[in-house]
Amino acid sequence: MTPIKNFAYYISGHGYGHYARSIPVLQQLVADFNVHIKSEIPESLFTQCLGETFHHWTQPVDTGCQHSSSLKVDAEETFRKFKTFQSRAPINAEKIWLQENQVDMVLSDIASMPVKAAHDLGIPSILIGNFTWHDIYSHLPGAEKQKPLLQTLAEEYASADLHILPQCHLPPTLIRKSKEVGFLAQKGQVIRNDIEQHLNLSFSGKTLVFIYLGEYGAGSVLWENLSQHKNCLYLTRDLIEPSVPGLYILDDRFSFPDLIASVDVVLTKGGYSTLGSAFASHKPVITCGRQDFHEFEAIREYLLKTQTGVIITDEDFYQGNWQAAIKAALSLTVKDKVPLNGEIEILETVRQILS
Repeated sequence: MTPIKNFAYYISGHGYGHYARSIPVLQQLVADFNVHIKSEIPESLFTQCLGETFHHWTQPVDTGCQHSSSLKVDAEETFRKFKTFQSRAPINAEKIWLQENQVDMVLSDIASMPVKAAHDLGIPSILIGNFTWHDIYSHLPGAEKQKPLLQTLAEEYASADLHILPQCHLPPTLIRKSKEVGFLAQKGQVIRNDIEQHLNLSFSGKTLVFIYLGEYGAGSVLWENLSQHKNCLYLTRDLIEPSVPGLYILDDRFSFPDLIASVDVVLTKGGYSTLGSAFASHKPVITCGRQDFHEFEAIREYLLKTQTGVIITDEDFYQGNWQAAIKAALSLTVKDKVPLNGEIEILETVRQILS
């Protein structure tokens, strides 16, 4: 009998987007492999989706970006935190861990350190991501003064054997071999009736909009302006204050993918996983430009090319002037416009490499 292979799957703790899009891939892998997950993301969130079929190690694997708001990056603090992370020499400790746990393959979304550790030991590695931190850091203010840092990142990423590029990605520049796949997205179930009963409301004749702005965005919008939108009802899991007529805050009894599947339009800050779940449920999206986020250039181009979303100005976004954008989004179709099921392609690729 062939021994079960040991996988190490590293997930950036920068927000929850990397976690969310890793879940469909992990659901494919845990059926056939012994999977170790290494991330700052709490084990309980993985257990909700994967049961007890994995090993979890709480560990920072990268530092991502440091934010001053949902649409702005604190470049100086971003560089400082990454330098501190590097100074602790995490690669040396990681190589010891990989050997002790007899890891046969490393997958990483999107940390560079693990793929370099794997390379040094001759373990095959796959980077999964529509961008790299090198892409992002090299476009931040002050990047010209951070050449040693950027060179370190470039060398680490270049050591990956393969770069899996989910839909809506920046052009690959560092890794010799790459493969484009469909969106990595959690697919929700339509629970519209359950939400109606929970809120004791009727959605009849109303446009239902799901809002996701993330950890930093909720305090930036003039929420009181939404009360003027008589034909819309807004659902969110963001912690929004103050109370506004027509805006309903739900708790974790309602999953993000299920809420997205149950509305008519998704309004978001433009994070990958939210877009992916929207498209998996054939929902159009509304977002605004994110000046400090280089990856948004790929998102902007993708939405315009596929005509699956509406991009509004920062001013209209923050003012809650969304009615025109909602009307435009409702005229769009999403079904069959974007490739999905990237996790199936990743599983096939993993099997090919191991064979």
